[in-house]
Amino acid sequence: MTKSVIPEPRKISAGEKEYPVRLRQIFGELLPPDLWFVGNIDLLKKRGVGFCGSRKASDAGLTIAADCAEQLSQHKVIVISGYASGVDMASHESALLNGGSTIIVLPEGIDHFRIKRTIKEIWDWNRVLVISYFPREAIWRADRAMERNKAIVGLSDAVIVLEAGDRGGTLNAGYRALETHKPLFVVFFEDMADGREGNRQLIERGGIPLQRSRSTGKANLKSIFQIIESSAPNRF
Repeated sequence: MTKSVIPEPRKISAGEKEYPVRLRQIFGELLPPDLWFVGNIDLLKKRGVGFCGSRKASDAGLTIAADCAEQLSQHKVIVISGYASGVDMASHESALLNGGSTIIVLPEGIDHFRIKRTIKEIWDWNRVLVISYFPREAIWRADRAMERNKAIVGLSDAVIVLEAGDRGGTLNAGYRALETHKPLFVVFFEDMADGREGNRQLIERGGIPLQRSRSTGKANLKSIFQIIESSAPNRF
């Protein structure tokens, strides 16, 4: 199979043992009955970090997202995010470019999935999992995109918020992480205006500021790696 060919989607039902425990935990009685996927389902068994951020992130935000994804990939940590432009795609692309693996969580049915041109050349089905818990033919809707963030948080050992405005899906995902006691790391900018107001709000509510390492000039992920190392390796 060539890397640009999309395999036939497969399904895991809620009653099967392969259904991810973490989705059960975060959805509770509202658990989606079916999980549709293409790609390497074994990636769900590994440790992962969720990435949330704006479609219109600044160059600085995109650079930090790529940096974090690169560092995590070098430590065999899965990158988990959506499939929107901006932070989502910067994270997936960096993971694949640096030999890492990534999980794409869709806000629509699996039948709508296509490999985007920007990452087609580096696509590797052994290192990618695409999942959706919406009906196969479900179309994109804003409420589904918001709901999808709930799954990103649930599947992750920790969550990184890159740039969040004063409202919207990224901010909502950050609050979801705080509410469910998921370790939340929020990029700290000297200037928290112009699309970063949500970063300030999340830090004030308990998010851990993610800052640059003085020695390397890159994002300081030391605390995230400590959390990853202490988490259970089996995610089912």
